[in-house]
Amino acid sequence: MRTALITQDFPPEVGGIETYSYELSLRFFELFEDFLVVAPAKSDVQQIDRKLDFSVQRIPVPNTWLGWGAITVLPPVIRRKNIDTLFHTQWQTLPVSWFMKRNGLIETVAVAAHARELLFNPFEGVDTLAASYEQYMRWLLSKGDLFFPVSRYTAGLLIERGVDAANIEVVGNGTNPDFFYPRDASDLRKKLGIENRRVVLTVSRLVGRKGIDTVLRALPRVIQQFPDLIYLVAGEGEEERPLKALAGEMGLENHVAFLGRIPYEQLPFYYSLCDLFVMPSKYTPPDVEGYGIVFLEANACGKPVIGADTGGIPDAIVDGETGFLVEPEQPEELAEKMTWLLENQELARRLGKNGMQRVKKTANWNAVAQKLFDKLI
Repeated sequence: MRTALITQDFPPEVGGIETYSYELSLRFFELFEDFLVVAPAKSDVQQIDRKLDFSVQRIPVPNTWLGWGAITVLPPVIRRKNIDTLFHTQWQTLPVSWFMKRNGLIETVAVAAHARELLFNPFEGVDTLAASYEQYMRWLLSKGDLFFPVSRYTAGLLIERGVDAANIEVVGNGTNPDFFYPRDASDLRKKLGIENRRVVLTVSRLVGRKGIDTVLRALPRVIQQFPDLIYLVAGEGEEERPLKALAGEMGLENHVAFLGRIPYEQLPFYYSLCDLFVMPSKYTPPDVEGYGIVFLEANACGKPVIGADTGGIPDAIVDGETGFLVEPEQPEELAEKMTWLLENQELARRLGKNGMQRVKKTANWNAVAQKLFDKLI
């Protein structure tokens, strides 16, 4: 079987779908008889592409036009490589599959789905244009043969947009347990000056939907019980200044540290030094959490996690087994769960261990790629 993965989001860009595309590509190359990635051209991709074992066909169009731009470039490549299956990491690139299948160039069209791309409408508020965009999405989705949403929530979004449930298979995200595993973080603790403090951690972009403000509002209740607590926030984003202002207003200067963006290779050490990972994302469509790979990364490092019961997070966290789910924007409930886990170290260790075992068994990219491969052949 010969397959091309088509994605708007691929390194050097970073993000959830970029990780999904990259990690699957590494494994699809090993699984399929021939494999190709199709992605937008960028000014700084040559060094990245040269290091890869598989070919990357870069098309010089903006990300959002990749599906249409590929129509003029991809057919001869598909013929030469005898590609029979196109795997799209989001629905927007489907025009090229519509064209190719119509002309008998491919047999199977597979589509992954995450969440936001199904909810976002660039013409929101302009009724006629918004309705046309929704109709366009439904038309393109009708051209897919197989659909692989990353969560049950996202599967529901596909069904709402006319996709037959019989063609849907939920295949959750994964992480890499060969990279994310418990590390000795004692040097990092010394560097940060937190050797003898309890640590709560969030790793995310600093945007409103991640719920970092909910954590800040929960902290005073937790600090009453654990005055040595420090909350580490790793990431950058538009909400950094308002969040720092909120922390100041609440008198949390000695209990919150904004670390900025952490180099990827350092992330396992930050997960390893924390006692608890927290990200209580809000439900603010179209900005919803389609899954939450960071919960798996923290679990892989042996840490318990707390997330909000929104979007696809219930597929990332097994409530009561690998962590806890709480209602979004409820700092009192969040404080209660945080305090409970910080008090009950044996429970925290058990949840972290359960999460680590789950990652090793099923919630890893090798298992995800194998499951997708088995469904495609």
